[in-house]
Amino acid sequence: ETGMGITGTDVAKKASDIIILDDNFSSIVKAVLWGRNVYASIQKFLQFQLTVNVSAIFIAFTGAVVNSESPITPVQLLWVNLIMDTFAALSLATERPHPELLLHQPNGKSDPLVTSRMWVRIVGQAILQLVVMSFMLFAGKNLYLPESYSNQKRIDVNNTMIFNAFVMLQLFNEINCRRLDEKINILRGIFSHHTFTVVMIGTVIVQALLVQYGGIAFSTTPLNVEQFAISWGFGILSIPWGMFLSTLVRFAPKLVSKKGSAV
Repeated sequence: ETGMGITGTDVAKKASDIIILDDNFSSIVKAVLWGRNVYASIQKFLQFQLTVNVSAIFIAFTGAVVNSESPITPVQLLWVNLIMDTFAALSLATERPHPELLLHQPNGKSDPLVTSRMWVRIVGQAILQLVVMSFMLFAGKNLYLPESYSNQKRIDVNNTMIFNAFVMLQLFNEINCRRLDEKINILRGIFSHHTFTVVMIGTVIVQALLVQYGGIAFSTTPLNVEQFAISWGFGILSIPWGMFLSTLVRFAPKLVSKKGSAV
C-alpha cells in the first residue's frame, strides 16, 4: 500500500508500505528508475573488474614463469588497480539513468548479480586479452622491434609495450562495459556523460606520461610513435571484439538468459 507524506494521516502512513514524501505518484517512477540504474551500475563495474583481474593474474604469473619476472611490475599494477577501482567506479557508476531501464523486467531476489550475458562478455574479453598478452610476451620482441636493439633493450621496450597495451585494453573494454544489453552502439550518450569522458581522457594522458617519463620508478622505457601505435592498436581490438560478443549474445539466445539485463 502507498501513503501520502504531506496530506496523509499518521494512521495511513503507519499502514503503508511506501510513503510518497512529495505526494506525487511520478516520484515512484523516478525511484524505480534510479534504483535500477544503481543496480545496472554495479553490474557494469563488476563486468569490468572481473575481466581485469583475470588478465592481470595471468600476465603476472605467466611472465614470472617464462622470464623469471613479470612484465608488469608491482608499481605498474598499482596504477592498473587505480584505473580498475577508483577511476572505473567514477566513470561507470555516475552515469544518469536512461528511460529504457523501465522497459526491462524487474530483478528478483534470487537473480544472480553477474548474469549469463555478463559472463559471456567477461570470459570473451578475458580470452582476447590473454591472447594479445601471450602474443606480445612470447613473439612480440622478435616481430615488431628493430634488430639493432640489444637484447636487454628489446626486453625493456617490449615489457613497456605490454604494459601500455594492457592498460589500453582495459580502457577500451571500459567503453564496452557501458552497455549490458546486446545493442552494438556502445557510444550512445558517451559525450553527455562528462565524468566518463574526463576520466578516459585523463587516464590516456597520464598513461602516456608514465610510459615516456616513468623511468626507473615505473620500470618503463620511452616508446616511439610506431611502438605507441602498435600497443594502442592491440588495445583497440577490445572494441570490435566487444561488438562481436554483443552480436553473439543477440543471435544465440539459448547461450544466455535475458533475465536481469539492463541498459
